[in-house]
Amino acid sequence: METTSTSNSLILVKWGIIGGLLGFLFSVITQYSGLAEDFSETLGWVSFLVTFLINVTVLFLALKEIRTQQAGFLSYGEGLGSSTLLGGIWGIVAGGFNYIYIQFIDDAVIQKQMDLARQRLEDQGLTESQIQEAEKITKMMLGPGIQFITIVFFSVLILFVLGLVVSGIMKREKPMFDE
Repeated sequence: METTSTSNSLILVKWGIIGGLLGFLFSVITQYSGLAEDFSETLGWVSFLVTFLINVTVLFLALKEIRTQQAGFLSYGEGLGSSTLLGGIWGIVAGGFNYIYIQFIDDAVIQKQMDLARQRLEDQGLTESQIQEAEKITKMMLGPGIQFITIVFFSVLILFVLGLVVSGIMKREKPMFDE
């Protein structure tokens, strides 16, 4: 049983790294292509669908590989636990790359986001003092450390929720009287 648990963990690490890299790369692509600045409702839906497709595909492939590793069987609980653990690994990888990117490669990303937020606040007609208060909170929330924590938290949460459905689809219980 211990080898199955160890090999399942290695499978989850592999797919967590793949998912984290794909998520981070998609984020960088949207940032550099200017799509993040020219945000519209339609673009938001397209971005959501691409992210959703990446998440479901990676989760499905990870659970499929685990099920194959376990002679074709996967309980709902194992699938949901694996989904949650995959979310943690995924979040650490994506959050780590995001932290390194913001901290050491392109720290201007935060300033771009701050400028965009300021423009939106000005468009809403807020006073200068209201904008300054909002900028303090925004600057704190856009820091690389807070972003890392947020990415890990939401990766776990999203893959747990997706795992509720995907684990139900992927489950294949061992027969009760099978040894």
